[in-house]
Amino acid sequence: LIVLILILSLKSNVLAHIPLDTSAPASKEEPIFVEDHQISWAAYNQLEEAGAVDFYSFKAEQGEEIYFSMVIPVIDRYKDFRPDVALIGPALENDYAGYDPNYITSSLKLEPDEKIIIVRDNQDNPEIFFEPFTRTSYWRRQQFSTAAPAAGTYYLAVFSEAEDQGKYTLAIGRKEVWKLKDLIRMPKIWWDTRIFVEKENSTY
Repeated sequence: LIVLILILSLKSNVLAHIPLDTSAPASKEEPIFVEDHQISWAAYNQLEEAGAVDFYSFKAEQGEEIYFSMVIPVIDRYKDFRPDVALIGPALENDYAGYDPNYITSSLKLEPDEKIIIVRDNQDNPEIFFEPFTRTSYWRRQQFSTAAPAAGTYYLAVFSEAEDQGKYTLAIGRKEVWKLKDLIRMPKIWWDTRIFVEKENSTY
């Protein structure tokens, strides 16, 4: 069974990512910590209320690639859901993507020494991709890659200026590293992913 799951998962785009535990608070004070930001993780999460911001943190060495991408589950009410993603950390070159810096500083609780790059998505007709293992579909939104300009703690913040609420999957890192315990968890990952994208009836 484990071998079969492995073979199927190797053909999967979404399940190339190890799911992050998103049950803990995701505030700036208590962000969801990413143990190794270069390993391919996926945060299945949602902005649950107007003005909510989800924070993820990780440590990076100078020169390491920082990579993330955003997809939205294909659920009718989320077709126009376009959460922004901000990379916050030391020595970055500020890019507010057209936002008022004062609004961003206040909303994302920036410290004086923190710099920020905001990555927005303005696609009117985003590409849809189908993930065959879980048989789920997603709208592709933004993706971003840069080299860490300095060693230190970085944050990814997911927010919506329009105060929209919705589900999203934030992928962090590119390196696919699956351990035996992760493969054993594959049936639960399959189940949890389908419930997340609201395929309850067919899943049951």
